[in-house]
Amino acid sequence: MEPVMASGPPNYKVILCGEYGVGKSSIFRRFMNDTFTMETGKKSTVGLDQSSQLFKINGMDVKMSLWDTGGMERMSFIGSSYYRGANAALLCYSVLNKDTFTILSQYILDIVMNAEGAKIFLCGNMADCDGDDKVTEADIENFIRECGDVLSGVYSISCKENEGVYDMFKDMARVLHEEAMGRMTLRKELHVIRPGETPEDTNHHKKKCCSS
Repeated sequence: MEPVMASGPPNYKVILCGEYGVGKSSIFRRFMNDTFTMETGKKSTVGLDQSSQLFKINGMDVKMSLWDTGGMERMSFIGSSYYRGANAALLCYSVLNKDTFTILSQYILDIVMNAEGAKIFLCGNMADCDGDDKVTEADIENFIRECGDVLSGVYSISCKENEGVYDMFKDMARVLHEEAMGRMTLRKELHVIRPGETPEDTNHHKKKCCSS
């Protein structure tokens, strides 16, 4: 998907995906206003939340818009609008719960089917904690190997301690923006052939222009 550039800086839409309890809402709040709330009880996000931030990438302002549904993205009544136009998906799991990690392949399938062309980034939250069911480095390496070149970035963060969150989002903005700029440059470098012309005609015209 191309970034929205009608006015102002380029805007990249990023959606949060993952199971309940992995901290997607905490990631969203860190992105939105750099806060953290220790929630108790089962309370899930209802509806769509969206927030935007500017990042300076290679001297240029780049906007990222983060979307969150609290796990409702897989529901048919909300899924289409959530995935539509997404430039990237942040695939979230809890490092303390392997079940939230092993199910990620299903989320990747959802993303590929509903957000064509979106880049996929992997994020392990609660990296500051220890537990008996913790996702290991070997688990992550095997998952990356199985995914091949599907993943565009892998991050380990702690929303509670605010470790790695900002750096993750800035790196995502860099990856998205550099790829978009690369595509634009490539299109400019491609030879445009007018109807009825052949590549030879285009080269002859260029040579004639240069020799005049």
